[in-house]
Amino acid sequence: MLTHVLTENQVNEATLESIAHYLACDNSSNLRALHMDQCGLNGETVALLMYAMTKTPGEARNLEFHVSSNRLEKGIGEIVKAMETNHAPSHLFLRMIEFNKEEHFRRLLQALRTNTTIRSLDISKASLPYDAGPDTCEAMRQVFAENKTLEELDISGEQAHLEVTRFGIGLNHALTGLKSNDTLRVLRIEYQNLGLEGANTLSTVLEENKGLTHIFCEHNDINLQGFTILVNALAKNYSLLVLPFMQDDQNLSMRRMNISMRDSRRVANAAKQENMMKGSVRRRLTTFGVVKPAKQELTPQDVDDVVRVLNDRWEHEMNRLTAFLQRNNDIAAGLCSSTGEGLLSEETMRPTTALSDKGLLEQVLSNTTPKVELGNPVEFHVDMMAELDLSGAKDVTPKKENSKVPDGAAELDDGGMLPAIPGLGKEKIFELEDESGMFEMES
Repeated sequence: MLTHVLTENQVNEATLESIAHYLACDNSSNLRALHMDQCGLNGETVALLMYAMTKTPGEARNLEFHVSSNRLEKGIGEIVKAMETNHAPSHLFLRMIEFNKEEHFRRLLQALRTNTTIRSLDISKASLPYDAGPDTCEAMRQVFAENKTLEELDISGEQAHLEVTRFGIGLNHALTGLKSNDTLRVLRIEYQNLGLEGANTLSTVLEENKGLTHIFCEHNDINLQGFTILVNALAKNYSLLVLPFMQDDQNLSMRRMNISMRDSRRVANAAKQENMMKGSVRRRLTTFGVVKPAKQELTPQDVDDVVRVLNDRWEHEMNRLTAFLQRNNDIAAGLCSSTGEGLLSEETMRPTTALSDKGLLEQVLSNTTPKVELGNPVEFHVDMMAELDLSGAKDVTPKKENSKVPDGAAELDDGGMLPAIPGLGKEKIFELEDESGMFEMES
C-alpha cells in the first residue's frame, strides 16, 4: 500500500501534470492514499485529478483523496460535475473548506444525492457565511434520504476561541432524512450545538433507522434531559453499536447548573438584605399573609443535593446505555436472537422520565427539609411580644373625643398611631383579680 503526501511548496503546474499522469497509469494501482491538504489547489485542479484517478466512470477507485484546507470554491462547478458523473474516489476528505457563497456548498450537496462512488465523505468544519438556510438544509435532508452509497459521513462543526463553524438549527430538519436511510453506517456530528431539540430529532431517527451502527455526537450541549431521551430511544433500536456517554456535555451541564444556582442564591441574598431593612410592622403583615412571602432561598445543602442527584441520574442513564449497546453488540455477533429477548430487565427497558434542569432543581428543593436561619434575637423577641394576645387585659388609655392626633403620639409607617406616653403617677394598666381581691400594677 502506498501513501503520497505533498505540501504547498512542492506543488506547481508541472508537478500536478506528473501526478495526473501517474494516477492514470496502471503503476498507481497500489496507491491507497494521496494527501494534498493545504496545497493551494482550486476546484478545477482537484477535478482534473479526480478524472485522472478514475479508470472506469461509475466504478469507485479504492483511494483516500485528501484535499482539505484548499481554495476549492474557485472552480467548484468542476468538482460538482466530476461527482455527478461518478468520477470520484471511494474516500474523499474536504475538511475546513471556506464557502463565501452558500450556493456553492448547496451545489456540492446536490451532487451527492446521485453519486454512486463515494463511500466515505468528510465535509467537517465547512465555513459558511451564515447559518445554513432552508434550501441548503433541505438539500442535506435529500442526501440523507436518497443517497444509497455513503457509508461514513462527517458533518461536524468546530467551536474554537476565534472561529465557530456550524450549520445552525436547520440541521435538525436535515437529520430527519436519516429515518429511511439504510446504507449509512457511521455519522459524526460533533460541535453542531444540537441541544435538546437535536437530541429529540436524533431519538426519532434511532427509533426508525436500521442501518446506523456508530453515532459520534459529543460537544453538542446535550443536557441530562436530552441524553435520557436518546437512551430511551435505544430500547427499540437493535443496530446501533456505539453512542458516546457525553462526558463533556455532562460537565457543561454541571457548570451551567452551578451558575444558575449561584445566580439564584445571589438574588435571594439580595432580597434577604432588603427584607432585613423592613420594619417590624411589615414583618407582622407578612406573617398574616398580607405581603407575599419571599421565595425559598437556596442553601449550600440544596446545591450539594442537586449536584448529587444530577450525577446519580446521569450515571443511571449511562448504565442503561451500556446495557443497550451490549445487547446490540451481542446481536451483531450472533450471540442472541435479533431482538435480544430476555437479555435486559424490565426496569432497564422501561423509559426514564426526562427532567429538565429546572424540573430537576424544583424536585430536589421539594424533597428537602427547609433550613431555618434565625434572625436578630432582639427583633424576634420584640415581634413576639407585640403579637401576644393577653385576653385578660383592659385598655384604659384615655381616648379623646375628637379624631385629632393625641399629644405625644407617634405616627407609624402604615398610617396608624402609637398611643401617647402616659404621664407620671398611678395609672391602672391591668386589673388582675383573685380570691383575695384586686391588685393594681403601676406604670
